[in-house]
Amino acid sequence: MRPAPRSNVVAGIATGSVRCATAAIGVLIVAAVAVSLAGLADETRSILRFGFGGVDRSPAEVASIAIHNARFAGGTLLCAAIATRLTRRARRVVDLVLGTLLAFNAGAVGIAVGAYGARAVSSTALHLPVEFSALSLAGGAYMQACKQALTGRELAVVGATTALVLVVAAALETYVSIGGTL
Repeated sequence: MRPAPRSNVVAGIATGSVRCATAAIGVLIVAAVAVSLAGLADETRSILRFGFGGVDRSPAEVASIAIHNARFAGGTLLCAAIATRLTRRARRVVDLVLGTLLAFNAGAVGIAVGAYGARAVSSTALHLPVEFSALSLAGGAYMQACKQALTGRELAVVGATTALVLVVAAALETYVSIGGTL
């Protein structure tokens, strides 16, 4: 079997990224609707106790947020780097762990949206799509790497792009958040 042309790798990463983003958005929506329809918004708010006061507007806060999110992306990209070396069983475990992380994180956002409604949506509307895009790019790279090993250059490009987008998301969250205190 001939290896797929490298141009197919970019398309594969893009397709995987869209699949990851779609899954995250789906989990977010299901969690938000579940909290709302179950009438658990008040109880959830009392547990979460979000203040919506914003974060410290400083470069250090941007770095802190970006580094926090980069841990998820970096772990996913590490899995992409070793994906073709894993046994079938090990890959299934990695798939389960990465899928669980996606579901847990998207679900947590969805729970907050279900509890706080428009308040949570407005406070995340600018940075969350950018953040999800970056994390989905790392997920798309992993999905493609499970089909065909990525070159060091391809991993580096995805890693650098992901890092840049995470910094943009963190800057938006820090400096341009529209939620503020309500």
